[in-house]
Amino acid sequence: METGVKRWLRISTREELLGNRWLKPFAEHLSSPLLWRWNRRGVARGTALGLFAAFAVPVAQTPFAALFAVGARANLPVAALATFVTNPLTVPFIYYLAYLVGRFALRVQSDTFFALSPDAGAIERAFDWIVTLAGPTYVGLLLFAAASAAIGYLAVHLGWRMWVRQRWKRRKKQRAARPVVRNGASRIEV
Repeated sequence: METGVKRWLRISTREELLGNRWLKPFAEHLSSPLLWRWNRRGVARGTALGLFAAFAVPVAQTPFAALFAVGARANLPVAALATFVTNPLTVPFIYYLAYLVGRFALRVQSDTFFALSPDAGAIERAFDWIVTLAGPTYVGLLLFAAASAAIGYLAVHLGWRMWVRQRWKRRKKQRAARPVVRNGASRIEV
């Protein structure tokens, strides 16, 4: 029996997910073989959608990535795993960088959008602080989402092509080194 970290890190199989009582209403959509196939286009789409959801959706990124993957017929496990680029260790850095990028994109010079009167209360100041941070941060996150989705999509396509090219070269070398038997005579074909 699996315990501790092994059980926590274990990824559910397709059959386990389809048998889950909470996912029964969605089993028809989740049972599509296109969502589970490991091909270049499906994996690239899954990566792009997962990265987009990781940055653009502040909470529940994995369910949103799964929903996007079902709609786009992308690889569902890849979309779900790609959302983990934003995790408790990386979120503070990502959000700070998103804030800086958002401020630059919006061309915000000062730290406040609204000029508050000196007699503004705590609620007004808190609202001002939230709006001042949330606006540029979310703009930065949307820029990160679009850029990371595009980069992830292209990186998977490029990496997949390089992997296939390497396999073809290795196969060609193995065929060249293997003796070819014709009419009972053995010879190496170049």
